[in-house]
Amino acid sequence: METLVDLAKILALLSAAALCIYTIVVLIRVNGLLRVLQTEIIELNKSLKPVLENINVITERLRSIATKVDDQVTILHGLFSSFQRVADNVLHFEDRIQHIMEEPFMRVNSLLGNIVGKVTSFFTHRS
Repeated sequence: METLVDLAKILALLSAAALCIYTIVVLIRVNGLLRVLQTEIIELNKSLKPVLENINVITERLRSIATKVDDQVTILHGLFSSFQRVADNVLHFEDRIQHIMEEPFMRVNSLLGNIVGKVTSFFTHRS
């Protein structure tokens, strides 16, 4: 029985040794994979740095363009507001001119109407 136990111990130790060797091999492969990954990340970092700098420049230019467009829209809004005020002033001026020009005619018309009315009433009462 002792030999059987010794045999089981040897088998267990051999299995543990094989597992350790397998683990070492796997860790070596993982280490190699991590080195390749590190190299790829370094290359990616080198490639991305100019791209990110260009994106930063593009972003600044877009911000500048947006600011200029906003300024132009503000100027156009002010221009349209000025045109609206000018048009309103022209309409008010037209109304005032029309009132000034019509008022004398209305007075003369009213005066003539009164005279005609009195003359008519004078002749209708005499007849």
